[in-house]
Formats: sequence, C-alpha cells, structure tokens
Amino acid sequence: MKVLSVDEMRMLDKKTIKGLGIPGTTLMENAGIGVVEMIRDTVSLDMLQSVCVVCGKGNNGGDGFVVARHLWNEGIHVDVVLLGEKKDVKGDARINLDVAEKLGIPIHLYNKLKKRGLRKLLNNADAVVDAIFGTGFKGRPEGIYRDVIQEMNIHGKLIFSIDVPSGVNADTGEVEGEAVFADATCTMAFIKKGLLLYPARYFVGELYVTDIGIPPQIVEEEDLRMELLEDDFVKPLLPVRFPYSHKGVYGRVGVIAGSPGFTGAACLTSEAALRAGAGLVYIFTPDGLLPIYETKLTEVIKVPIGGDAVYEPAMIEKIRKRIAGLDVLVIGPGIGTAEPTRMFVKKLLKEWDGFCVIDADGLNDIEPKDLKNSKGRWIITPHPGEFSRLTGKSIAEIEKDRIGSAREFSEKHEVIVVLKGVPTIIATHEGFIYINSTGNSGLSSGGSGDVLTGLIGGFLAQSKSPSLSAIAGVYIHGKAADIAMDEGENEYSLIAGDLLYFIGDAINSLEEEE
Repeated sequence: MKVLSVDEMRMLDKKTIKGLGIPGTTLMENAGIGVVEMIRDTVSLDMLQSVCVVCGKGNNGGDGFVVARHLWNEGIHVDVVLLGEKKDVKGDARINLDVAEKLGIPIHLYNKLKKRGLRKLLNNADAVVDAIFGTGFKGRPEGIYRDVIQEMNIHGKLIFSIDVPSGVNADTGEVEGEAVFADATCTMAFIKKGLLLYPARYFVGELYVTDIGIPPQIVEEEDLRMELLEDDFVKPLLPVRFPYSHKGVYGRVGVIAGSPGFTGAACLTSEAALRAGAGLVYIFTPDGLLPIYETKLTEVIKVPIGGDAVYEPAMIEKIRKRIAGLDVLVIGPGIGTAEPTRMFVKKLLKEWDGFCVIDADGLNDIEPKDLKNSKGRWIITPHPGEFSRLTGKSIAEIEKDRIGSAREFSEKHEVIVVLKGVPTIIATHEGFIYINSTGNSGLSSGGSGDVLTGLIGGFLAQSKSPSLSAIAGVYIHGKAADIAMDEGENEYSLIAGDLLYFIGDAINSLEEEE
C-alpha cells in the first residue's frame, strides 16, 4: 500500500479537483461516508443513540459535517460542536455546514458552550468524532483547541478521528502537545507516513483507509516512493523455487561472525540463512571456535581459518580463494570490536565487491568510507545506536526522522539501509522507502537481529537483489514473530531461537494468500 507525505497528498487533491474538475464536495462526501463505515465496522450503529462531532473551521471540519449528516440520516442524534464562528467556515466545508443546519442538526458554538457545555454533550454521547485538525496541522494545539482535546480524552468515550488524530503531525508522527487518543482513525485515500511512526501510533488506534475517489490515473502520474509492506506486496518478491534444481541453484552464503561469548550470534545467523532457502551456508571461523560450531551446527559447512578465537587480518589470505565462489558474505553478528577484528573487517570489505550484509559489530568496526565498494550491492542493518555512530547524528535526531535519515545515508553511500526499530525502515539508494508492518515486542531480545541478518543473506543468495532481499527478510522476520503469538507464544518469552521454527510458517502464510 502506498504511503504518502502530506505534500504528496495535497498534490493529488489539487490535481483531482483543479486538474480534472472533480468537485471538492465529492471528495468530502466520500470521506465522510468512509468515516461512517469505519464507525459501523467498529461498533454497530444500532448501539449509538447519540454522537458528538467536534469540528474545526477547515476541511477536516467539513468532513465532520458530512459524517454528522449521515449519522443523523441513520436515526442517531448528533450534536455538532464548532470550534469557531460559522462565518469562519468557508468553501466546501461551509456547504456541508449549511446542509447540516437545514436538516435540523444542532450546531453548538464552543464559544457559547464553554467547557461545562462541552462536558455535558460529551457525557450524553455514546461516541465522539474528532474533526478538528487535518493533515496540515503542525506544532501544538493552543487555547480552546488544547482545552477541547483534553476534555475529549478525559471522558473516555469511543473516539473516531478523521484523517489524523488532532494534535498529531501527519508527516513526522510528532506529538508536541495535547493530541486526541483515537480508538480508530480513518485516513483519506492513502496512509500518511506520520501515522505509522511513533509517538503518533499511540494515538491513531485502529487505522482505516477509505477511497475518496482520486482516480488511479492521477496516482500513477506521480513518482510516489513509499510503500507499507503487506502480504500481497511481499509475496511476489520471494525467490522462485524450481521443481528441477539442486543446492547450487539457491546460492552460497559465507558467514563471518562470532567470538568468545558470542558464538550464538553466528549460529542464529547461519541457521536463518538456511531457513530462508540458501543452498549452502559456510561459516568461516577461527580455529578456537570450531568445536562449538561442529557441535551446534549440523547443516552448516565449517571452514577453519587458523588463529585462536578472534578474526585477524592474516586470515584474509586463508579465505580469499574460498569466498570467491560465494554469492553473499554476511559479516558482523557477534564478531567483536577488538582491533585485530576491526582491521580484518576493513581489509575484507576493501577486497570484496560482491553482495554483502553487514550487521552488529561489523558496523561498529567500520566507517562510512569503508562502504565505497557497495555500489548498491550491500545491505547494512543497524539499530539506532549503530546508525548514530555511522551517521554522526544523535539517536534522538535519527528517531525524529527515521525515514529521512535512512534515505539520506542510503543515497549518499549507495547501500541498502535496514534501520531496525518500530517500524523498521528500508531505504534503497534509488530513493525508495519501505515501511514494515510486521513484528511485535517479542523481537526485543538478544539474537533477534542475528536471525534477521541471516534471513536477508539467505534470500539475497537466491534473488541477487539487495532491495528485494531486505524487504523479504524484514517482513518474514516480523511475520514469524506474529505467527509465534498465534501458536501460543507470547511477547515475554519469545526468544531468537524460537523464530527459526516459525520462518517456514511465515513463508507458508504468504503462499496461502489468494
């Protein structure tokens, strides 16, 4: 599903209304009908005797007047509270305000109601519709807007927001002051990117998208580069499996990971690559760690490269010929940041120009200049702390603009960035952004990222497409955690090793989609 910025949505509205001549009242009518359908889907309209619709002076308020009319037509008593004077309502919104008045719908001016009057209406209502601010809102609500939002939240009634909960920045997801805590939000035509980001997601509730009548032709003319990952989008991206084939067809993954105390990271990564469908997985390991892998990893090929228990620059000579036949290198999980290891990673990346996934300490061992061989073939999978070190930005700066930060670094260094978090953001060097929709807090435990790295590496060995592999890996990783919940696990006890057993179920769930 396409995800838009506020400016992109504004452009589509403009081209539809001014370019094609479709009246704005038509879009507003469709928006209002969509909101009523959201309410109907959430609670039976028969259960609603009275609804309070709180409207601002702009087009969001206009949508609210349409909602009020349709609820009134359903036999529900509706009270409209207007935060302003009637003379301040203009254009399409004024048309719908006038219609509501002619139908006899009570229109209350907040300036006359004050807090006490509003409280009475809210107390008598079974549900509240938030039609105060639209997607153009930025900053913090002040004055009567702040007071009204506080009252709406305090009363604990079902709240349905139109397009965006009032007080939320629909572009950035920021909430600088008071904001409506919605039970459900109906956004128009396309999801606005801020609604998928925190802290906005705390306020959105259940998110609905309604078609307001923007022609597909108008959408196709725009260069829209953000996508919310869903089953129907990801399914075609999974690598193809052939009836007549052998292990060599599905690629060779080389894993360079693990150190004393962190061999589990290497094991999780290697097994996840196999679970993703890679034909062969090799782990290149210092001799001192070999006994652990011989015991733990049955299907993974172990390649001892000398030394004791940490990677050193001298080992490059021993693996140079062996890695030449690989399709993908996976570097970093649990590898450590000792100086010899750091030098090893830097030297290896200087020589390697094939497909590569770099994670964890692999990222802590390098600088941005070490990514010059990428040319769009490498994937990095940082969490915000690792990304902070690479970019020089604070974690707070990154979290404030996850999409922009990932896109900027990806384009500058020609790497695919998988910025882990909620939601995980995938940025490609061509400027495309993919926002993940799967996963839960059960992924917040040690080793989860190692499984993700292995999944991406395994998919990359087969597809030879870094962007598609990052998308598939991230989505399946989160999907495995979600399916684990359905199968009796919980977000407290889920561990990384459990994920390995749900990867197959996650892939099956896409294959079963019609």
